[in-house]
Amino acid sequence: MGTQVTKQTEKAESVRQLDDSDKTLLRVDAETTIRSQAVEATHAAEATGSTTELVPGDVVKDRFEIVSILGRGGMGVVYRAIDRRKVEAQDRDPHVALKALSATWQQDDRMVIALQREARKAQTLAHPNIATVFDFDRDGDLVYITMEQLAGQPLDEVIRQHPQGMPRQQVKSIIRGLCLGLAYAHNKGIVHSDFKPGNVFLNEGFNPKILDFGIARATPMAGDASASSQTQFDAGDLGALTPSYAALEMFQGAPPHPADDVYALAITAYQLLGGRHPFNSQPAPQARASGMKPEPLRGLKRREWQAIRGGLEFDRKNRIGHAQEFLRVFEGRKSALLAISAAALLAVALGGYYAYVQVEEHDRIAPDTAFTALPQNTRSLINQHLADASVSRKFGDYAGALASYQQAYALHPRNPDVTGRLIDLLTGLVNSAVSQGADRSALLANLEDIMVTDGFLGTHPRLKDLRQKLETTP
Repeated sequence: MGTQVTKQTEKAESVRQLDDSDKTLLRVDAETTIRSQAVEATHAAEATGSTTELVPGDVVKDRFEIVSILGRGGMGVVYRAIDRRKVEAQDRDPHVALKALSATWQQDDRMVIALQREARKAQTLAHPNIATVFDFDRDGDLVYITMEQLAGQPLDEVIRQHPQGMPRQQVKSIIRGLCLGLAYAHNKGIVHSDFKPGNVFLNEGFNPKILDFGIARATPMAGDASASSQTQFDAGDLGALTPSYAALEMFQGAPPHPADDVYALAITAYQLLGGRHPFNSQPAPQARASGMKPEPLRGLKRREWQAIRGGLEFDRKNRIGHAQEFLRVFEGRKSALLAISAAALLAVALGGYYAYVQVEEHDRIAPDTAFTALPQNTRSLINQHLADASVSRKFGDYAGALASYQQAYALHPRNPDVTGRLIDLLTGLVNSAVSQGADRSALLANLEDIMVTDGFLGTHPRLKDLRQKLETTP
């Protein structure tokens, strides 16, 4: 490996003061043990200065040149790197994120094998709110994952910067993105199993990217005969968890379930809104044994608190069981976009270029500010939201696409491009619902929510026609 090694030296006293509540640890005893032997070994390594870290200029696998550190977590360090193959191909953006796994995760070959196999599952997750994984490889003793370049800040850092909680509108956007990303994975039978703010990156447009699906666990499914399900080891066998975010059943060694992620999601939502952990960072077994209950947050709507409280239930049978359901309760409505058959809508998503509305006088009402006159940062965010929506539509995530269009519209009301794409998606959804004879009440509620955004959408002839079609078609 063409790398130089720098050694970090830490005093043993400083190491003993480290708080592991938000680090990914290894479960040894399912009932009581929080700190594993592997973690103690890692602390000893840190104390003696034997932990290695890449520095700018180091090259991994004769391909990835380290530029800077993006963040640190329980699994390792994330670096910004240049992919020399992209440079050779004259790629306009040759940067990637490279996550070098810590010694804890490299000391057992079973872990490396399991993580490599689970990383294959992560490569199947193509969603705007999930960081795309490119590869899982090793260079000598260094085991690493490469993924799309991450722009922004780790969500745990953002939370620390807002001890009283973040602005509500920003939080709602973040929670929606987290829910959509997790729901997408849950619908594919994959549970993250180590979801937490430290495994999320937040960009300037408050669009979250979920990381570390490399240790995700597949939900047991009848008839699943995939190669991955036949392996001798999996990430679940290794017992990876983060104590302050792990659901009770994870400590007990229960099979993975989407409700495990919902518990961590609810904690994250509580931290975003209130700036603190609902159980003072206590692991679920201790919090339940102590009779701890989350203190209601001020200023929340009843449905928002209902979702968070339902996600914080210690017992799985009482907890909201899916990220999609968490979002439905949090937003207080049925999600027709997720209820309609994805297979039936796929043809709509892939069937031709976007239809732009140019014939109606209503659509000729120009925005207050021309797109070209907007600040560069705003134009970039709008384009990013449109790109995210395109990816969501490609993979059948119509709720995610609609959310991206709404975010773009909020940045530039009456933008004809955004409006055209939004109406195109809604037209496809309405036509599919009508042709299937599906319950249209939830879709009608979604459409009406959009129409109350402003007077332009509220009086738009195309949207009014769609509403009438939903209300009157037998």
